[in-house]
Amino acid sequence: MYGKPGCGAADFYFKKLTKITLLISTVWNVFIFLLTPLFMRAYALEPETKQLVIWLVLIHNIFNAAAFPFSGALSNGLRAAGDVKFTMYVSIASTIAGRLFLSYVLGIVFDMGVIGIAVAMVCDWIIRAVIFYLRQKSRKWKEFQVI
Repeated sequence: MYGKPGCGAADFYFKKLTKITLLISTVWNVFIFLLTPLFMRAYALEPETKQLVIWLVLIHNIFNAAAFPFSGALSNGLRAAGDVKFTMYVSIASTIAGRLFLSYVLGIVFDMGVIGIAVAMVCDWIIRAVIFYLRQKSRKWKEFQVI
């Protein structure tokens, strides 16, 4: 009933919701990227600023479509299955180690500015995505009981 033999309802819905999230996220992010030049017409922006906006939206949207469904939606699924502490600890650690530390290093030390901060945000999403994906595949989240 739920896919492969031995695959429970939770596994089935994890896969189904991940596919749906990836599809909707990809369509939405492509749509927003295509509309970005139209949005920028409402502002008096210098050519350099317009180019920076395009780069920021591109960086955000590519990784929002590819990594965020695993770092965001997958973590919500793990939380819903009762794996709350693990997802909270990972989120806090990746925010501090990934986003804050890398923002400083890339944005200030390597003088990448706001692009460095965007890359740090993406790294945070990728770190979480990998950890939450491995957690979901390990099936350790099944050890928890939801009341």
